[in-house]
Amino acid sequence: MPCRYGCTPEHRVRIELVEADLEICFTLVDLAGYSPGESVRLLADAGRVYDEILARLKRLEPDEVSKFQPLVTELRRAIDLATRGS
Repeated sequence: MPCRYGCTPEHRVRIELVEADLEICFTLVDLAGYSPGESVRLLADAGRVYDEILARLKRLEPDEVSKFQPLVTELRRAIDLATRGS
């Protein structure tokens, strides 16, 4: 199967892992808003996933990282807002 990123399968997996981690992290932040009793744990988990995202981005090329930057910035903002609200 050809890589939609024009790369090796291993590289495609690295990109898709970042995409998946972003989705997971946004979901954790959303769940924290609906589960006040679990919000501290959910936001801590979101923080750990966020750190994993940053580590994964370090393995990508700068032009690839720049494509993710708006989402990463929005995610950081969402985590910070949710943390202040909990």
